[in-house]
Amino acid sequence: MAMIKIKVNDKEYDYEKGTTLLEMSKKFQSEFKSDIIVALVNNKLMSLDTKITRNAKVVFKDATDVLGNRTYQRGLYYIFIKAVKDVLNCDVKIMHLVDNGVYCEILTNNLISEVTVEKIKIRMREIVEAKMPITKIIVSRLDAIEYYERVNQFDKANSMKFISNSSVSLYKLDDTLDYFYGVLPCNTSYITKFNVKYLKDNKVVLLPPYEFLKDEKLKFDKNEKLLSAISRNDEYLENLGINTSVELNNSISNASYGDIIRISETLQNNRLFEIADKITKNKDIKIVLITGPSSSGKTTTSKKLSLYLRCKGYEPIPISIDDFYTDMKDRVLDENGKPEIEKIEAFDTNQFNKKISCLLNGEEVILPKYNFVEGRQEFDEKSKVKMKDKSILIIEGIHAFNESLTEMIPDKNKFKLFICPLTPLNIDNHNLFKMTDNRLLRRIVRDNRTRGASASDTLRMWKKVRKIEEEFIMPYQKDADEVFNTSLVYELGVLKTYAEPLLFSVDDEDPNYDDAMLLINMFRVILGIPSDDVPNDSILREFIGESCFKVI
Repeated sequence: MAMIKIKVNDKEYDYEKGTTLLEMSKKFQSEFKSDIIVALVNNKLMSLDTKITRNAKVVFKDATDVLGNRTYQRGLYYIFIKAVKDVLNCDVKIMHLVDNGVYCEILTNNLISEVTVEKIKIRMREIVEAKMPITKIIVSRLDAIEYYERVNQFDKANSMKFISNSSVSLYKLDDTLDYFYGVLPCNTSYITKFNVKYLKDNKVVLLPPYEFLKDEKLKFDKNEKLLSAISRNDEYLENLGINTSVELNNSISNASYGDIIRISETLQNNRLFEIADKITKNKDIKIVLITGPSSSGKTTTSKKLSLYLRCKGYEPIPISIDDFYTDMKDRVLDENGKPEIEKIEAFDTNQFNKKISCLLNGEEVILPKYNFVEGRQEFDEKSKVKMKDKSILIIEGIHAFNESLTEMIPDKNKFKLFICPLTPLNIDNHNLFKMTDNRLLRRIVRDNRTRGASASDTLRMWKKVRKIEEEFIMPYQKDADEVFNTSLVYELGVLKTYAEPLLFSVDDEDPNYDDAMLLINMFRVILGIPSDDVPNDSILREFIGESCFKVI
């Protein structure tokens, strides 16, 4: 009997040729916090029902890992789609990531209720308990298009017309065929933890467990500001007539994308001007606190907002929280015994409070400038600042919403602005470009342009970036006075021309290969857009270059 060697955790094991990953995983399950759900085989993600026929290196993943969690989410989406079909005989649209959930619309002409949602959840549980297999089948792309046209799923049929592959991989769950960008669990039994919460107007939030959240957080705290930003985003997409990548591709193929760029930029600028107007109408506001996750466009947003405030006669004074890092020699140590760089304890909050309080009291102060090379604050007479009648402080940083940073300042003097790119558009009803992927693409392009970093370098550090965001930024977004959406409906087409070549540089022996391939596969349905028509004050220029603002 033919044998193969499988390396797991730097140890080799002998298995019969054709043994499934599921059989192999049983030996290692006790080492994981939850059920092993997927595996990397020579850095390529594979379902557990895959039979291995040659020597390989295998890394098993559970739902507490990023790759395993994405597999879990796709499985949950499929079960939700199937349950809605069984209960209501209609489709769903998976639209946005929102807080710790996924914002979805149930596509029926009849209004649903909380009772309806409970019926859907019951059906989802039945599907999970039935341990239904989820199997992959390879079909002709043309046959897949014909099938989806026959069942009136034109969103999928039309998106596949922009794929050049002769064949595609579909997944089968009972009587349902679907197409997902990424691997799914081998059966429904792995999706044991989830929740569905009713919002309104046939909108629900699907709540999966994320790798950075505890199970008990499968609840949704409604954030009206964020939901308002989502509604505004969906309305603007509807007005543009671009709801999926298909409509965007059509505008690219008929060379009308220039107008899409100009309309998108105008609408985004108008929204920021509305926020500036709201700030100036409240005479008590003396401080604008700006925060948001990595690659949201904080630098451009803060500079644009300052310009709009100047249009209204105000004198913005920019302040970076990073300049209030404590000196490296005095810094508290992290869990690895190294100087802390992320937590609020790394900053001199007492000094920050005092400086800001003095400024609000009309005093002249010298603001520090942090020297990152020498690891210490520096003070220069040229950094003297004094507020005038129309002065307003623009404070930007990861901890801008943390109350300990501004505990001495009255709440009435603060305006909190949370910025993030919402999902720019869907590929089809069941596949969306996540805002985390959108930000990652921005980051890959910028890191390569400004630091010479490879796509693999950025992919490697992205997990740590996400962990920091979830710990120090996302919990505070509910405190925002306004949420500003920095996504642009056309940007994926522009980012493709910059990011796709970088992603192809990640070879198949790289641990980040599967992450790169996931992004490449999603790019397959987006046509590229040249950047010539992107204005130099666009948030996108912060990442692709040639911005009129000084960005870092």
